Amino acid sequence: MKVLKILGICFVILMVLASIGVYWGNNWVNQNLESIINSKPDRKYNFSFEKFDFDFFQRVILISDVHISPAGDQEGVFVQGHVSQVFLNKLNLRKLYLNREVDIKELKFSNPEFVIHIPLENPKKERASQALQGFFGDILSRGGIENFELGNASARIVLGEEQVGTLSNFNIVATELRTDSLKWNYPIPFDYGRIFISIDSMDYKMANGQQFNVGKIGFDTQTQQLKLESISLKYPEGLRKASTQVEFQTDLIDFELDSLVFSGLEANSNLFSDIDIRARKLEIAGLILDDFRDKNLSRPEEEIKPLFQGMVNKISFPLKLDTLQVTNSAITYSESVPGTNDIWKLSFDHLNGELVNITTIPELQTKYLHFGGKFTGKIENSGILDLTLQVLYDKDEFVMDANFSNFNLPKLNEILNPIMNGEILTGNLAKMNLKIHADQMKSTNKFRFDYTDLKIELYQKDSQKKNKLLSIAANIAINTSNMPGEKRYMTVDYSTQRNRYRGPFHLFWKSTKEGIMQIVPGGAAKEILKSSEK
Repeated sequence: MKVLKILGICFVILMVLASIGVYWGNNWVNQNLESIINSKPDRKYNFSFEKFDFDFFQRVILISDVHISPAGDQEGVFVQGHVSQVFLNKLNLRKLYLNREVDIKELKFSNPEFVIHIPLENPKKERASQALQGFFGDILSRGGIENFELGNASARIVLGEEQVGTLSNFNIVATELRTDSLKWNYPIPFDYGRIFISIDSMDYKMANGQQFNVGKIGFDTQTQQLKLESISLKYPEGLRKASTQVEFQTDLIDFELDSLVFSGLEANSNLFSDIDIRARKLEIAGLILDDFRDKNLSRPEEEIKPLFQGMVNKISFPLKLDTLQVTNSAITYSESVPGTNDIWKLSFDHLNGELVNITTIPELQTKYLHFGGKFTGKIENSGILDLTLQVLYDKDEFVMDANFSNFNLPKLNEILNPIMNGEILTGNLAKMNLKIHADQMKSTNKFRFDYTDLKIELYQKDSQKKNKLLSIAANIAINTSNMPGEKRYMTVDYSTQRNRYRGPFHLFWKSTKEGIMQIVPGGAAKEILKSSEK
């Protein structure tokens, strides 16, 4: 009995001491937690809060209503914010009490609201993504945090005093973090086991007035994939009205696409600060791109434009794509006709194909020697188009082989009417083939244009009135058909002088037009396709 009484007394004493210890521990944490969190001398952000719950035995702290503000004056981009709840799980109590260090298994932010500030004077050209990356790096480097989770976050992006963008339902899960060294090419700038990021929507107003929108974003290091859905970049007022805001002729571009997916992203890729993209594959699905040029404007000071090799080399960051795949896409070029309110446009649709070995990295260019690929499609939802392309890396040259067949020639009236001095009444294109070897100065071409039942009608000069006499003469002069096996069948070899102030697609169009003019005799093709150059 005496032993039991002694044990009972000892137990009571231990319980009292434990209660005193827990009380003291809770009181100490209440008095010191905020100062411990904000104790790092070189921190960029302060955390402030009024209350929290501390479970000593579970080693859990739940902080409510947390405010985040810059520590001192900030240069460049920075973040302010409010977090509904911050959850610190599995605290190392020994380090907390003895070393005043926060060492935890897991950190969770619930329902944070961020404001990302971008100064008007931004000489380093820092982006909103870099502000968030720096913010996460700052908070996670304050202790031995193994896992981090951000749930249902939202963000506003402010340029000066103007809101220019938003993020909604922004989520992050980062596991097995090693926060002892910074890795700025990672979205969470530390070594990790896995990072998963999802965003439900994002919008951003560009400096030129275009609106950039993304429906969903998903990034997973485990699958090495970045996926963006429902993407668009458009002038809110439309391309034609936007052209009234520019001084000189330029190509204004709007686009939208269903999805863009990077697969097989290499570990040394950097999507968040100094851009460096290296991936096995980029898939672009459902691209609709519109390119408009207002020819009523004067041309800017002439600048020599590169061909395909030069266009790749102008990409300002390291890029390596084993395969670029395009599916179910369309590209439309349109321009105004000088001196009129008319617009003509040409659409390449049902585009499918791929390019391989695209890179801006010199040692890989030396290894690959060239990039190239093959595409199929239609023109204005008609005909059958297939095209192969090979582009050298060591000089600005390319080889292209384009085939187009089964096309009703009068459909050209719908496409080119504003720049035609007449119309095609009947005709069927059986096959067109253009082989181009182009350099910076010219293209060397082989051209085939097989057609049947061609009949045209020409207009009087500068009017839409029919010129019957000239039409009769033109139809007598032309061959109504040009098919293999016919006595007067023609293919042509010729050179086309390149306009160095226009791009490779202009050279393709000019070479095609010159080939048609050589095969269709009597000057009829030249007469009907009046020049639209300005």
